[in-house]
Amino acid sequence: MSAMKSARSVLCVLAAALAVAAAPRPAAAETIAHARQEVLKRTLLYLNVPYLWGGTHPGTGLDCSAFVQLVYHGAGFALPRVSADQFRATKPLKPREVLPGDLIFFSMAKPAAKKVDHVGIYLGKGLFIAASTTNGIHIESIAKPYYQERLISIRKFNGF
Repeated sequence: MSAMKSARSVLCVLAAALAVAAAPRPAAAETIAHARQEVLKRTLLYLNVPYLWGGTHPGTGLDCSAFVQLVYHGAGFALPRVSADQFRATKPLKPREVLPGDLIFFSMAKPAAKKVDHVGIYLGKGLFIAASTTNGIHIESIAKPYYQERLISIRKFNGF
């Protein structure tokens, strides 16, 4: 009986060691840079996909948060499904810290309320890509007054 307990103990230790070894670790700088490039590359795969509120499949249409989730998932990161939860899964950035691949959050329905209801991916050089009701997934300038009035924050995913 004690040999059986000993074997179980060894198996438990091995299982714990494997779990620790398989746990995600902070990525090296090269890996983070590669991940950001993968995010940017994947954004273009969905250019011109139509908008569909609640849509989660590029064949039928995507909403803004499903687009962001799909892009990040393709780059190996798990993001929540809705923009407000994506906002909470990110860290605020100072303007000088913003990099391509970071997430840009807006309050579209009620700009004065500052309630997150829209998200896109910053591409660099003042441009971002997002899914909109009128144009589907497309590239826009953050400098447009329409977006400036609704901008809440540009944030970094916790995995970056």
